Amino acid sequence: MKTPLVFLSLIVSASSLFAREPAWIFNNGPDARLISLGQGQLHYEVGLTKLIPSGTDLTLTVPMDADDAFPAAERPFFAVRYKYKTALAQAGLFFTTDTLTALSDKSYSSFPVVGDNTWRTAVVDMRTFGHKSWTGTITSFRFDPTNPSDTDSSYQVSRLGFFPSEGEARSFLEAAVDAPDYSEPTHFLAPLERVLVPGGCLSEGYDRADFMLQGTAVDQPSETTVVRFRPKGGGGEESVVPVCHTNRRGFTHFVARKAGKYRLVHEDVALDDLAGLAADAQSAIRFIVARRLLHEAADRQFRPGDPLADADWNAAAAALGEYDITLKTEARPATRAEAAAALTAAIQTALGTRIESPYTNEYLTRDRIRIGAWVSPPSEAIGQDFIETYSSGGFDWIIAHGALAGSGHRERLLRDCDRYGVELILGDGAFKNPAVATAEYFDHPCFAGTYVTDEPGTDQYDQLAEICNAYDKETGGKLPYINLLPMYANAAQLKYGASAAAIKYYDADPDLYKKYCDAFCQKFDPPYICTDIYPLNWTRGKRTTYPDYCESINIIATSAREHGKDFWCCIQTFAWVPSKRTPTESEFRWQSYCMLSFGCKGLLCWTYAGYKPDCPSLITIDGQRTNAWYDAATVFKEIRQVSDAFVRYKNLGALAHNGTDQTPYLKFSNPVQAFPTLQQIQCDDPLLVGCFAEKDGPGNALTIVNMSELEMLKTAQVKLKTAGSTAVAWPRGQRTPLRPDADGFYQLTLPPGEGVFVEVGRK
Repeated sequence: MKTPLVFLSLIVSASSLFAREPAWIFNNGPDARLISLGQGQLHYEVGLTKLIPSGTDLTLTVPMDADDAFPAAERPFFAVRYKYKTALAQAGLFFTTDTLTALSDKSYSSFPVVGDNTWRTAVVDMRTFGHKSWTGTITSFRFDPTNPSDTDSSYQVSRLGFFPSEGEARSFLEAAVDAPDYSEPTHFLAPLERVLVPGGCLSEGYDRADFMLQGTAVDQPSETTVVRFRPKGGGGEESVVPVCHTNRRGFTHFVARKAGKYRLVHEDVALDDLAGLAADAQSAIRFIVARRLLHEAADRQFRPGDPLADADWNAAAAALGEYDITLKTEARPATRAEAAAALTAAIQTALGTRIESPYTNEYLTRDRIRIGAWVSPPSEAIGQDFIETYSSGGFDWIIAHGALAGSGHRERLLRDCDRYGVELILGDGAFKNPAVATAEYFDHPCFAGTYVTDEPGTDQYDQLAEICNAYDKETGGKLPYINLLPMYANAAQLKYGASAAAIKYYDADPDLYKKYCDAFCQKFDPPYICTDIYPLNWTRGKRTTYPDYCESINIIATSAREHGKDFWCCIQTFAWVPSKRTPTESEFRWQSYCMLSFGCKGLLCWTYAGYKPDCPSLITIDGQRTNAWYDAATVFKEIRQVSDAFVRYKNLGALAHNGTDQTPYLKFSNPVQAFPTLQQIQCDDPLLVGCFAEKDGPGNALTIVNMSELEMLKTAQVKLKTAGSTAVAWPRGQRTPLRPDADGFYQLTLPPGEGVFVEVGRK
């Protein structure tokens, strides 16, 4: 297949680049395909780049290898040539250095831009900004075409770079060639369609509308939905475009080679001899017959088992050859049905619409304990094995934000999430117009929903509920994801959102926080409520625990239980400030079982990837696994083994055993007063006990967690007597039938941070 039919943006990793001058030419130059966008889509139109924002934070990055770093003092002038259509008037540049290792406001450099749809230039002296951070060695940068962005704007960036003098910067900009290059393939995008026009098909004075669909409204799109074409001027017969694909949400990809009228229709494909074939074979045959590549025989018979005739295969190969799709003659199919499958795969691969997944949507959305993470890594952390590594760590749910959700990585992200069975929440702004914005990738089994916002206040609830409830309805139950504030947010934040004031440790008001959670559950239709709680601290060199830990879990879990929603929580994953600590294996396990004790069915990590070298999380900023990755992976794999058993039960709440003033984090309001399944428990140490009833049966279950302060490294010996005839424990994910002693007690040993799930009465 030749290059013009590749829809996916090609991302070249930093490691594959040689040291280069820090200047990039996008229009009619070699560097357009190095662009990685956040919250935006990248298009190539007749050799020119076009950036379409999908949210309020459009960002542009290009990879810089270590050899590409340059001394700030030697190149103080940033230069950019641009053509914007926007009402916004400010652009921004962020950068990192050998000492300023993370993108932050410490390097934010803003300058004015003009959005009058005219080619303009800007040359900025980086030494003049108040942050005075343009020092040392520049190691990376991020360009915000405007800051913020909006979805009503469009941007073209011709070239940009860093230069020793203003004169050299202006010479670079003046050398730009921004005239259309009609030998280049062009991608056009409309709300529900994407069209490729191969290079050489456009010419001066072309009308964009001649290569777009005249209308894309079609009821119940299927494999028999095709693009039909009539040449411009009214002459010639209407024909089917063989290289086209409309997914079940009505998003159409096709290749347009000539000017004319393109329209979407259903082809009449009525075949009577397909009933005995597998569904995918039936679909492929209808797909190919609708595109006139293998015709059915007389009397509505396709004859799928008949040998493939040379003439039929050669004719199909010739038709696709006109669109630069080459069929391998040495792999020639034997039967007509096999040929249909091969032709379908060739077309969909060329269009970038082929979806191959060993997992169904039903499998991915099954009831389970989700193990997930917020993921907003720098581009250098996103290697070919990013999702493979993520999945191998026990994760099966991901919130992709920043560069990972941008158009430069999205196609590979979707494909890899399908391949490894990872549900995907995309932070690409699609909640604003979900029926249209998600239509292109809706068919991917892994696509689970869209990130909306983080830590809102109640003043934002009505507006956000309107967005989320409409999203839920228009996408048929995909998730609009919102994460709520924790209990240690102060009153101003609970009303106005996290930005109202810095979170104080702690300004707790349990009644106010319960109302905050209840209001969310009452206003929002989606079936979950989620927060983050980070309890693991350093105090004068010793490990300590957030004093209201269990109460903060209890309040939101109670709200979830009362309103019939799943409870999810982001657990502490790494140390982003000196007062916090990166969990060990036992501390990941301890947090997980504390959460499970209150019925948590979503264990999430903020954040999966570190955002600066001195604060790595589970993987570093360049994608390397840390010790914490292995600790978390050990625990999460155990939790996944418990999941199917755990979700058979509903949580009734929790109770505390041997809580004292020395364990304030174990105190919580309204504990379970009576749990007949647990007749007696004997242990000298503090324990947290979660109480569960079987959803569809008489059984019960409980969790037991060693709640000794983790600094003490104390093992708890537990004896319990239950009302059930049998007991099965799941220590570290292994199903283990328990045997009572002579007095009817089951004995459990819980090392520091250990928790265990126990089923009672189930054989």
